[in-house]
Amino acid sequence: MNQSPGEAGQCCGMWLGLRVQPVWCLYRKSGIINRPSSFQAERSEKMFTGKNIFVLTSAILIFLHVSVWIQDNHAFSVREIRIAGASLVTDEEVLTAAKIDISSPIMEANVETIRKRLLRGLPQVMDVRVSRIFPSTIRIELIERDPIAIILDNGIWGVDSDGVLLPRFSARHGLDYPVITNIRLQKYVPGEKVDDTGLTSLVRFLGELRTLNPALYSRISEVTIDDMIGVRLIMLDYNVPVLMGHERLLKKCKDLEIAWDFLLNSRKAASIKYLDLRYRDQ
Repeated sequence: MNQSPGEAGQCCGMWLGLRVQPVWCLYRKSGIINRPSSFQAERSEKMFTGKNIFVLTSAILIFLHVSVWIQDNHAFSVREIRIAGASLVTDEEVLTAAKIDISSPIMEANVETIRKRLLRGLPQVMDVRVSRIFPSTIRIELIERDPIAIILDNGIWGVDSDGVLLPRFSARHGLDYPVITNIRLQKYVPGEKVDDTGLTSLVRFLGELRTLNPALYSRISEVTIDDMIGVRLIMLDYNVPVLMGHERLLKKCKDLEIAWDFLLNSRKAASIKYLDLRYRDQ
């Protein structure tokens, strides 16, 4: 009778009174058969980790060498400053506020520090973006405040729709804005928000009017406000006063535009002393 080696071993063990298992079973249970594959996996993992450490270390060293080379290389010094978005301020004012050291290494130019200097030194600027353009250029992009009116009080001052006071205006800024004439600014400095209820109402109204009806906005020469009359407009054509009151100002502006076009087309505007739109159903 033919027997396999395993069966023969078992029979021999039984004859001797011993419990014998085949050798291949012992190797399997002890894990010796699986050892070569697990050993290779562990070795591969160690090699992979070693490669990662080598690559990371090499990258850090390269970065450090490049940084030192850039700082020592004059080709990476600041040689040009590009300014965009400047209309209320001059390039000279921007450069003075930025305090950028020309010919210094471009890596030493801290863009956030420059940005804070510009916002602190230029009240006309609402926001600014500063960036480095390698090898040797700093770019400054200004977002200026948008004047909505001019205030006459011991000089010509700008004000935006948020009520923030802007520095003195001159002819180079363009003076094609409505003029506010009854606001006092003694205690305010450029860059501050004017804490005046009347001015806040006026600039908000003018901002909305310029957005909704820029044609009528451009026809307004002067604006005032007081407790009794409310808002009073002076039209650019013929200096005709328009009494607006305190409420429904934008709705009244639609009526004003229709009436004013009629008066101009009929050539009667010059004979009008004033228009009173303070009351309903006029």
